[in-house]
Amino acid sequence: MTFESLIDWLQSLSALQLMLYCSLFFVAATWVGVIIVRPFLWTWLRPEPRVNELVTHASGGFSLFYALLLGLLSVAAYQNTERVKQLVNVEAAGIAALYRGLAVYPEPLRSELEYLLRDYTLYVIHKDFPAHREGRITNGGSNRLELIQRRLAEHGPPNRSLEILHGQVFRSLSELSSARHQRLAAVDIRIPSVLWYVLAIGAVITVMMLWMLRMRFRSHLLLGGIVSFFLGVMLFVILALDRPLRSEIGVDAGAFQLIYDTVMREDDRVL
Repeated sequence: MTFESLIDWLQSLSALQLMLYCSLFFVAATWVGVIIVRPFLWTWLRPEPRVNELVTHASGGFSLFYALLLGLLSVAAYQNTERVKQLVNVEAAGIAALYRGLAVYPEPLRSELEYLLRDYTLYVIHKDFPAHREGRITNGGSNRLELIQRRLAEHGPPNRSLEILHGQVFRSLSELSSARHQRLAAVDIRIPSVLWYVLAIGAVITVMMLWMLRMRFRSHLLLGGIVSFFLGVMLFVILALDRPLRSEIGVDAGAFQLIYDTVMREDDRVL
């Protein structure tokens, strides 16, 4: 298993599973090191009378830069999530605006276009977002928007007095299509792999520094477990927010569901 495939597998887990795996892994690694690896380290470190001071001095600068990296990546992952959420909200608002704009068309064209747009919304909710969770992109939504565009182009404006409104409907459809493409592009948004390597190396060094400290065995297990647990939680946050459309705590289809419930559901019941 490659490092990238390991990251993909971790991000496919539920939020609870991911948090438990990250935190328990680092706690277990620290405790195993204290029990098994530490005695071998002390064969090298035993002659040094001020081991804790030296370890603290050596880890001071490293810990500062590593903590800064963790903080910056956490903020970057959160900002990515917020940007994707904004894209989703813009697309959902575009659906609502387009749906209301279709009221200018006569029957039966109006009902047909409204049905197609409702079908698109349900497709996004029930097909697009489940596919996003798996890292996939589907074409069904784009095909549905193209069908709406063709139907509008075939009929043109209902009359000359509504040409401006007809143009606005076409612009709304174009903006909706653009918002969809931006959402699809965000499926693969992620932190570069090279930064994950740096995070992994920094985590290993942090755990090794904990192994080298001189203290009583139970205190070593307790303090080492607390530090490594928080390290696992920080990495969990970055992993969970790294891919906003794939994570369980990222961006979901709630905005589209809200538009469907408040704007479209009654029309479906009428039919």
